Amino acid sequence: MKKITFTLAALAGLAFANQANAQLQKGTFLVGGQLGNLNFGLGSSNNVSLSLSPKVGYFIQNNLAIGAEVPIGFTAIKGKDPIFNYGIGAFGRYYFAPKEFNIDNVLNKGRFFGEVGVGIAGQTDVEVGFNLRIGAGYAYFLTPNVALETMVRYQGTYGTGNTSGLDINLGFQIHLPSKKIKSEYYQIRDEAGARKSSKQSEEE
Repeated sequence: MKKITFTLAALAGLAFANQANAQLQKGTFLVGGQLGNLNFGLGSSNNVSLSLSPKVGYFIQNNLAIGAEVPIGFTAIKGKDPIFNYGIGAFGRYYFAPKEFNIDNVLNKGRFFGEVGVGIAGQTDVEVGFNLRIGAGYAYFLTPNVALETMVRYQGTYGTGNTSGLDINLGFQIHLPSKKIKSEYYQIRDEAGARKSSKQSEEE
C-alpha cells in the first residue's frame, strides 16, 4: 500500500513539475509584481519601505522573459517625513533549469531565477536618475500558472541624489500562455458575433 501511495505521489509531482515548466516556454506572458519590500540598508539606505512593482513580461525563448515594470511606493525613516518613490524600467529574467530530479524535493515545484533591470527612478525632493537592479530569487508554483516568489535584489539610483541598497522582495507572477489568450479572445468574439446575429434575426 505504501509503495502504491508513493508511486501515485511521484507521478502527481512529476506531472505538476512538467506543467510548471511548460509555463516558462516561449510565447508565455508574465503578469504580476512585487508586493513587499524590506530594505536592510546595505549601502547609503537605512530604512524600512513598502512598494508595489507591477510587471508585464513575455518569454522570447524558453526560460527567458523580458518586459517592463513600474515601481511605486514609499519609504519610512524614523524622525523624518515619508519619501515617495516612483519609476519605470525594463527587465530581463532567466529561470534556471534543475540539474537533477528528486520527487521528494519541494524545489521541483519551483524554479530559481536571476533578474536584471534598468530604467529611471526618482523620489521626493530628488531628481530622476538612472536606476539599476540586479537580483536572484525563487518562484514556487502554487498551480501551473500561479507562482509565489521571493527575491534578494541590489538596486541603485544614480543622479543628483545617489541611493543604493540590498532588499528582499515578495510577490507573485501569473503565467499566461499566448495560445490560451488567443483561444479565449476568439471564443468571446465568436460568442459576441452569434448574439449580434441572433438579435438581428429577431428584429427582422
